[in-house]
Amino acid sequence: MNKKIKILAIITIIILGMCICSSVFATAGKVNPDDYKPKDLSTEDAGDFITIANSVIAAIRIFGTVVAVVALMALGIKYMLGSTQEKATYKETMIPYLVGAVMVFAIPNIIGIILDLVSQIKF
Repeated sequence: MNKKIKILAIITIIILGMCICSSVFATAGKVNPDDYKPKDLSTEDAGDFITIANSVIAAIRIFGTVVAVVALMALGIKYMLGSTQEKATYKETMIPYLVGAVMVFAIPNIIGIILDLVSQIKF
């Protein structure tokens, strides 16, 4: 088993090295910096992005909240109806659930706060 892991790690490193080198060598000598002419970016494009991002974050918040509450209800009912030994095992399963629930609630809220701060910046 240990030998298989070593072989898999070596193959992964070789493939990773090939991927990195291929992206570097693909553009060698073919790109002229003078050909790049960036277009004028307007604030209307940013407004559309912010509107779409707000709707996606709101959907993630709602979906995450519903999933977390349903999972908490299921674990709570199992905990109340379980025997003493089952209660001990449910306490062990609740720790990963609580970590996941905090992540589900915290990550979209942090992203929403960052998005609100960025959307208030005037260009």
